[in-house]
Amino acid sequence: MKNTIRIIPLLIALSLLLSRCKEESNAQLKGQVMNAYTGAPLSGVQVLLIETGTSVTTNENGSFKFAEMDITTLVEAQVGLKLTLADYRPLEINATIDTNNTIQLSPVDIPVYYYNQPVQLSDGITTGTVQDQNMDQQLIQNLMDRLVRDEYKEIHSLLIYKDNMLVVEEYYYGNNDTIDFENGVTVDHQPAPIQWSREDKHYVASANKALTGTIAGMVLAEKGISTDEAISQYLPDYASYFTDPNKAKVTLHHCLNMTAGFQWNEWTGNDLKDLWKSQDFAEFVLSRNNMSPNSEWRYNSALPNLILKALSNIVDQDIRDWADDNFYQALGITDYQWQSQPDGTPEGSARMYLRPRDMLKIGITLLNNGQWNGQQVIPQAWVAQCLEVQENTDSGEYSHGFWLRSLDGINYLSAEGDGGNFINVFPQQNMVVVMTQGNYLKWPIYIDQMDDMLENYIFPAL
Repeated sequence: MKNTIRIIPLLIALSLLLSRCKEESNAQLKGQVMNAYTGAPLSGVQVLLIETGTSVTTNENGSFKFAEMDITTLVEAQVGLKLTLADYRPLEINATIDTNNTIQLSPVDIPVYYYNQPVQLSDGITTGTVQDQNMDQQLIQNLMDRLVRDEYKEIHSLLIYKDNMLVVEEYYYGNNDTIDFENGVTVDHQPAPIQWSREDKHYVASANKALTGTIAGMVLAEKGISTDEAISQYLPDYASYFTDPNKAKVTLHHCLNMTAGFQWNEWTGNDLKDLWKSQDFAEFVLSRNNMSPNSEWRYNSALPNLILKALSNIVDQDIRDWADDNFYQALGITDYQWQSQPDGTPEGSARMYLRPRDMLKIGITLLNNGQWNGQQVIPQAWVAQCLEVQENTDSGEYSHGFWLRSLDGINYLSAEGDGGNFINVFPQQNMVVVMTQGNYLKWPIYIDQMDDMLENYIFPAL
């Protein structure tokens, strides 16, 4: 009798446990997809579970449901879904398990914007809403309406990160142009236009100069090398060029800030085109006459390439591998394309392809004084230097590959690339704005478009 009394509580506990397990195993991920404009259910929508890569299709009522086996490994109640249907704008959205999620897709031919919180992923970027950050939602709505009406030209993505949250993340249909350097620095229209997405790498052009400057700062800090040191000692294969007293005075600082003194004109002359006809960028620039360092500021795309060649010698390995280990991988950036100079050295001025969210990671790290998720990736002292004016030029204030811009009294750090590719960091506003465009060789259109969005919508929305 005593044994029976003891067993009954155990049976009750076991029954409760089994019941709870059964309830948990019956967790559901389901919902209905509708036309955002008419409210009609949409059939044939592919609904992809981002974390696992499994997908289902909506039925005639617009409903979808994932099998239990598809969600048993998920540990969060909120998950990311990607929805696609022909003639509708693709959408990535947060969905909740054990809730009947109602999701709206926007027709591509209806120029009305419907706001959604950016999808939360396990990439170290926290997402939130415009309301969370007390931003003026109507101003953001007005900006996005203009974007879906194509009132700006060739905008491919816009991301706004405010107060530690990504609150706007939108992608658009547009060209997939790049620059053909080898054949005269012309626009290459060969890739077909695409619907840009979070997963697509975008050509960022001269924004790569800021990345070269960042990598240089990391290497020099690790090795205890000053930017005031002559670059000649790190280019032993080109020693013969440094017998020229002016060239011998060229420092790492001069190369990082376009004051090396070499005769050069790539904005209105042919020097950039001629550079790409050469097989050795270092030899090409070092063979030019030198008027003495600091004699003038000259935008010179050969100099960041010279810096990378020197950095390879400093770290005693391919700087591509060092940068991948210490910079890109440290930020969780694994899917990028970094093309090369003709001799195989990575290209330091352009020819870089990045995903916009990875561009944002770089901006967040700079905003946080070089820290990414608690790890000091970029030396804090180097970030501080980048935020100080190194050179005042007719084109703006320049610092180690970055531009220091001011608009409506707001100062910010900008990695800028031809065509309209920006990583803009606003320390006082605790904000990062990333934009990709396809307006290559169309200055100042892409600058004007970014400034208009900042000045008339994003800044006032704060």
